[in-house]
Amino acid sequence: MGGLAEFRRSQRMLLLAPLGAVGCSAALPLVQVALAFGYRGSDLRTGLWSLAATTVYLPLHLRHVWYAARGVRPPSGRWTLAGMAVVILVATPLAGAMWVRSYTALIVSAMLVLPGPWSYVVYGAVMLAVPPVSHTLGTPWDTAPWLVFSVMCGSMALLLLVWLPAALARLRTAREALAQQAVAQERRRIDAELRRTVGAALESIADRGHRLGSRLAQSGPPAAAEPREPAKSTEHAELADELAGLSADSRRALAETRRRVRGYRQPSLRAELETAAALLSAAGIATRLDLPRSGVPDTIAQPSRAALRAAITRLLRDHAARACTITVTSLGGRVRLELRADEAAEIVEVAS
Repeated sequence: MGGLAEFRRSQRMLLLAPLGAVGCSAALPLVQVALAFGYRGSDLRTGLWSLAATTVYLPLHLRHVWYAARGVRPPSGRWTLAGMAVVILVATPLAGAMWVRSYTALIVSAMLVLPGPWSYVVYGAVMLAVPPVSHTLGTPWDTAPWLVFSVMCGSMALLLLVWLPAALARLRTAREALAQQAVAQERRRIDAELRRTVGAALESIADRGHRLGSRLAQSGPPAAAEPREPAKSTEHAELADELAGLSADSRRALAETRRRVRGYRQPSLRAELETAAALLSAAGIATRLDLPRSGVPDTIAQPSRAALRAAITRLLRDHAARACTITVTSLGGRVRLELRADEAAEIVEVAS
């Protein structure tokens, strides 16, 4: 129940995080518009131009933020980015000297829409353009560093607000993919094991049954009124032995099938270890899995599995962990797991 509640909280956070990023991305331009009417040296005309330009470009900017916060590049994003850039640049000489602060939204959208090299080029170009553009609009040179700092801090803060839910969305996708991969691997393992054991037994039973049916068809039933010939009596005795052997093989196959099914109802230790290593690797922790040559038990009890998962969860939450080694040792019939991350180590006793 605790795990289910935590899962539901994480799901709600994943749903609300993009909305929070959109809200914060909308708040800064709207505050900019409100201040445009009160800046010293501004008039009603510059405030109205600022309001009109913001009304046009802000929906495009929020569209970029919404898609990026969910870990998806916006469709036709380059075209909407180009339209947004045209609106902001055209409004620059009309919306007042402080309009250059709206370049924050342009930088954020460029970083979200364009691929790596080009987004950095646009970021640097816009930052270099802030001082001369603001000075051309009437801002003193001593104000330029403050404007550059304002645009830089605003853009980085908004980018962090967008990248955080995007990282959470990618983490959720990676976990789902790892879970599906673990299920597929377990299914392949079960299928191979059933083919090797139960499948081979059933093929043997089918083959013996086919041979036995052919012999019965060739011999036919003995006549009730006539005394049996010695050869036929011997043949029927052999057929009876064959039937008894076939019945015994069927019972053994059924018992083996029931034993396998009981084993599959319990979780596999190897599958748990491989899933744990995959999760840690996906989180950026270099993970190595050391198994004994004698192999590992087929199953793991629920308390041991819970302890292993708790240890993996603590490692995933430890942002300082960079490497982890999971060592499985077997001594005197007791199996022990040692999880060593950097200098810290944790022991989990395995009960099968």
